[in-house]
Amino acid sequence: MKAVILREWLRFYRAMGRMGLFRFIAIYGIIFGFILPGSFDNPTAAFAVFALIPLYVAGPLAVDAIAGERERNTLETLLTAPLSPMEFLGGKTLFSIMIAAGTSWMVMLLFTVWSIVRTKPVPSLPVFCAVLAGGLVSSVIGTLAGLHVSMKAKTVRSGQQWFAVVLMLIAFGIPLSIQFLIPYIPQSLMRRIALMFEGGWFSYGIILIVAFAVLVCAVLWLSLQRRIKGLWRLNPER
Repeated sequence: MKAVILREWLRFYRAMGRMGLFRFIAIYGIIFGFILPGSFDNPTAAFAVFALIPLYVAGPLAVDAIAGERERNTLETLLTAPLSPMEFLGGKTLFSIMIAAGTSWMVMLLFTVWSIVRTKPVPSLPVFCAVLAGGLVSSVIGTLAGLHVSMKAKTVRSGQQWFAVVLMLIAFGIPLSIQFLIPYIPQSLMRRIALMFEGGWFSYGIILIVAFAVLVCAVLWLSLQRRIKGLWRLNPER
């Protein structure tokens, strides 16, 4: 697994180049790390941005994990290498999660320092912990969703186009669906739901959301395990 992570890092570093690294810093460091959160007056809303950044980082990396190997004609070589399906899948998954979560946490730290220097309000410690956890969860979901898309994509470009559709469903479809359903929900049920979130970040409502996210990640991971084993026909001994 370590060899797969190291290989992914070297390929990522070489593929980025100077201009790619500059674009990466400009998009995720400046726009998502300063301009977008800086447009919110509420510090909690501003820092919530950092829990969503990993979706935009992990997805493209995960899409390239298998579709990129297929496009570069290196997938067959990996499938015949002395690797088990879990080592292959685990290395690809952990690399995307580490890059996505690390990027989010780094720009959040820089934005926090910048806010303190400018004497701007920063959220409380529980909010920081919630954003860190949210960034990790979105990294995992983005990575697993991207890997599922990558399994079938013939090229990286087609995979990224399909992942963009998935991302739109996650980022916009769920909130819009909730907004559409709210008028049809009985007021008594709405009051019960509101009571579940009265404890703030440690309320029963938040716990249920986290449990649901963990369940989604578990289902996506188990499904990936089943699908990745189907590729190992060239390496039956592993």
